[in-house]
Amino acid sequence: MIKYFIGILALLALSLDGWMYRHLKRRFPSTPWIYKLYLGQALALDVLIVLALLFYRQAINTPDSPYGLMILWVIFLFFLSIFPKLVYLLCASVGQLIDRLRGRKPQGLSLVGIIAAGCLVVIMLWGATEGRSRIRVTEIEIQSDKLPAAFDGYRIAQISDIHLGNYARRNTLIERIVQKINALHPDLIVSSGDLVNLSARELTPHYQTILSGLKATDGVVSVLGNHDLGFYMREDSTFTPQKSVRLLIEKQQAMGWRLLQNETIYLHRGTDSISVSGVKYPRDGHHNGHDSGLGGCDLPATYRAVPDSLFNLMISHTPQNWDEIRTQTPADLTLSGHVHAMQIKWPYGRRGWSPARWMYDRWSGLYKEGEKYLYVNDGIGYVMFPMRIGTRPEITLFTLRSTQRLTTPTEARSPQQ
Repeated sequence: MIKYFIGILALLALSLDGWMYRHLKRRFPSTPWIYKLYLGQALALDVLIVLALLFYRQAINTPDSPYGLMILWVIFLFFLSIFPKLVYLLCASVGQLIDRLRGRKPQGLSLVGIIAAGCLVVIMLWGATEGRSRIRVTEIEIQSDKLPAAFDGYRIAQISDIHLGNYARRNTLIERIVQKINALHPDLIVSSGDLVNLSARELTPHYQTILSGLKATDGVVSVLGNHDLGFYMREDSTFTPQKSVRLLIEKQQAMGWRLLQNETIYLHRGTDSISVSGVKYPRDGHHNGHDSGLGGCDLPATYRAVPDSLFNLMISHTPQNWDEIRTQTPADLTLSGHVHAMQIKWPYGRRGWSPARWMYDRWSGLYKEGEKYLYVNDGIGYVMFPMRIGTRPEITLFTLRSTQRLTTPTEARSPQQ
């Protein structure tokens, strides 16, 4: 899917480069080095992107290889080249149309195109530097009459979509994320999937040590995302998706994390309790010709013997199954990730605008249906291109508020286990 998308963009890039070459040749007929230089860099970038696509799968499947990261930056340079040119082309085309209708050339629109293209270059460069490294803490308050008074003020810190395999070795983002979360003094930390990008090998001893430093009263709970399940690994008989998933589970357990796979646990404050459930990523077919076989959301198994009267926190990597969760389970607050808002979000209205709106009904922020909530975290890492515009790495801090004046009745307590 991604290859086809970039292939279409590559064809568009060739068309844009041809148009720009002819435009520069007409504009600067006496200085051929200008349009020849442009043609040379355009052809070089087109060759680089073709090579990046050919070797992307092999590079990113090699543990500790710098080539995967280099390819991501080549893809970014490709985007940095094509989109500003497209903006300029649109402005110039409008200018040419007005020129034909009015019989004179509107120089202003060409200038607008140059300025707009320049602004887009600056925005993209910011997204590839500060935009993907400056941490944002979003604070959300959730009220519920099912929450016991003993849990009033309970604090939950959520992180999602770290995608460890896409970071350079000296990157300090994960360390700063841990420090920021610990400074919030949460009662519970939730990781809602996609800890790695391709395989468990990305969770190196270095990152295990850093992530083991996360501190919360009730610890860290997590679920697996689609990237964690080895969907995008290259076929390798010595290290299969099944082996990768088992290794990732072992590493999380060694870090002290509690991985929930279609199961529910209970948290206690005195005689009062709340439940925390976590589901596997839905099994939605094979990816790249294989499947670890370890996916598959099972709501009946997850909520077996869980009292409906007990406040329930659900962790589901993808928000796409929230309709089933809110109609078939007692989940009061569901925490998801997965979308990243496609790493591009413009401030517009309450939620902003993102191309993710074209693919997802619920793609970022807080949603409410009746008395049930869904929060889609924008994530920390990135896929395909190392850039975040308007979607800075996010930590979400939830504060639960009880509307009860008395402690939870006996019948709302967790079963004895």
